Amino acid sequence: MKALWLHVRNSPLRWALPVLVTLDLAVLLLRGRHWIGVWPETGAAGQIPAYLVGVLGAGASAWASAAPTRHGVAEQLSASRVHPALLEGHRLAATAVIMLVPYLLGQLVAGALTVRTNPPGVHLFLGYLAHGVFVTLLCVCLGWAVGKLFGSVLASLVASLGCLVLMGLMDQWTGFIVLTGRPDVAIDPGALLLRFGMIAVLLVTLPWMNGGPRRTLALVPVPAFLGIMVVLFAAPVVVDREPPGDDAVCVAGRTTLCLWPEHEKYLPVLRELGARLDRLPAAFTLPPRINEFGVERVRVVDGQGNEFFDDEQGPPFFYILEGSPWSSAGDIGTAISAETFTFEDRARCAWGRLTDADDGRLLAVGAWLEAYLVGGGAPDYRTNAPPRIQQAWAVGRAVATDRPLDEQFNWAEQEVKHLRVQYCEAAG
Repeated sequence: MKALWLHVRNSPLRWALPVLVTLDLAVLLLRGRHWIGVWPETGAAGQIPAYLVGVLGAGASAWASAAPTRHGVAEQLSASRVHPALLEGHRLAATAVIMLVPYLLGQLVAGALTVRTNPPGVHLFLGYLAHGVFVTLLCVCLGWAVGKLFGSVLASLVASLGCLVLMGLMDQWTGFIVLTGRPDVAIDPGALLLRFGMIAVLLVTLPWMNGGPRRTLALVPVPAFLGIMVVLFAAPVVVDREPPGDDAVCVAGRTTLCLWPEHEKYLPVLRELGARLDRLPAAFTLPPRINEFGVERVRVVDGQGNEFFDDEQGPPFFYILEGSPWSSAGDIGTAISAETFTFEDRARCAWGRLTDADDGRLLAVGAWLEAYLVGGGAPDYRTNAPPRIQQAWAVGRAVATDRPLDEQFNWAEQEVKHLRVQYCEAAG
């Protein structure tokens, strides 16, 4: 440990720590604060800077790795009384420690902001934290190998670009980059242990890339890198969680609304939304229960015996995306519209002959319902919908924002009755 500490203290990379820490905290704190108070979202938010720091860490690791060749002291180090692989191991470990410091400080800040509210699910936070450590170490190992192979100033650029390209490809093929911490998913401990096992092999193998022809050196870490690729493909790190069952947090009313326990932070908002649901005119038909996605799932088995969750069965569901009430209100409004207008009942309703004018009225009712459930105002999202649809939505949102509640209800009730008479009762 003393030798490792000496290498950390003497590493020129330590001077980059203030910049890396500032960069990590900027990425964490400047992209929104919705994650504060929710452990899985806190872990995911704190883990996102690892991808940026990892790219920079790959370049820094390549720079440190190539230092003996760049300064022409490789032969002197090989003649040292200490085995060259041990020296390399200390230098590699010191580089890894320096690159982990900004990431871990960022996670410490993120955790400190959430721990004040004491929400459930801290084990989910730890999973995301550990995944960010894996990402950082993988980039450091990749950079070290590139630095040994190229031994020049360009090695840093090659390592950083290589790490960036590799993460992009791995994300396309295996979902390598984790950007959100939804409560219905979690980091799989088994898959994470496999990843750390292969990283440990790399950390032990890379110091032996010292001396000898470069073609031979290139083969040293290949088995460990291949092992990591196999693990990434064979064992997804993000997996579905089991439904919470009786631990779900629910709001009772005309419609029961249920959340994951980790999202208890949003319970006051859900209570307000539930109170607005209870005041809806009788013309609207409400589902008996609407859940946050994953709270209640149906497990099915296909023809080959594979077991999986079918999210289309069971009660309708809603999402809470980045803490936005508009995301949940939109999903809940869609579920109420589907129940009210029986869109899937082709025998009862003839929606196939919907006119353009009535289609606009239907869209306006849906937009009003969404805006009413939120409490009025402009949505916090944008879409590229055609102008005709945008205009219909604007009509419904204007009703929710500009008219008194009694007038809103009268308008909505008349619109619903007109549409049901035209396309459902007439069809029946």
